[in-house]
Amino acid sequence: MSLPETVEVVISGRKFNIKSDKDPEYVKKLAQRLDEMIERIRNGNSKVTFDKALVLVCFYLLDENEELKKEIKDLGSEIKRLEEGAKLLVRSTKNVLP
Repeated sequence: MSLPETVEVVISGRKFNIKSDKDPEYVKKLAQRLDEMIERIRNGNSKVTFDKALVLVCFYLLDENEELKKEIKDLGSEIKRLEEGAKLLVRSTKNVLP
């Protein structure tokens, strides 16, 4: 793990200094995505403040995260089911071969 580095990003016209041990370009891409999401919300309704747009983006990202966790859990269950099926197939093949 590398040492934390401060990366300056601009979100909705505001400068932020983000301290992270992640690659600075990665941090900038995250900031750009956040900026685009906030601006999309604010362009849809000019009365939405930065703070409200930021909260809406957080809810969207949390929902996306929960959906992805559920998907990962479901995929893990499917992998286990397939592994069990493969084990049964191998056992039955061993019983058939001379």
